[in-house]
Amino acid sequence: QQSESRNENTTSNDNLSTEAFRQAAAAVASRNDNEEQSPLDEFTGYALRDLLITKWGAPLDIDFQRDASLSEVFCTILPIAFGQRLKCRHETELEYLMHLQGIVEVLRKYDQLDNFVTFVASTNKSPKAGTDS
Repeated sequence: QQSESRNENTTSNDNLSTEAFRQAAAAVASRNDNEEQSPLDEFTGYALRDLLITKWGAPLDIDFQRDASLSEVFCTILPIAFGQRLKCRHETELEYLMHLQGIVEVLRKYDQLDNFVTFVASTNKSPKAGTDS
């Protein structure tokens, strides 16, 4: 009976071998190679800033706001002026880029990054100070 339990342990330990690990890693890599990559997979706060500058000629701020019934959330695009406390909540460009990275991560988490980027690229609206755009 002891030899049977040793054989079972040896078999289960084979699953933890280096070769088993290599085979599992190769299988995962193969699956990843077969998955279609989206250009937005590598989209960052820097890319969002560049998109805003390309579209409207200036870095703009983005904020999430709820509607009056609190049932929907919108992205609002606002003009900013760095260093002017009344007009900008970001004191430095680094803070601004970190904020944009956070926006990208939230949009990606809720699978809305593609929709947002498409909207920004195709809209004819322009952000105006004091309004929700």
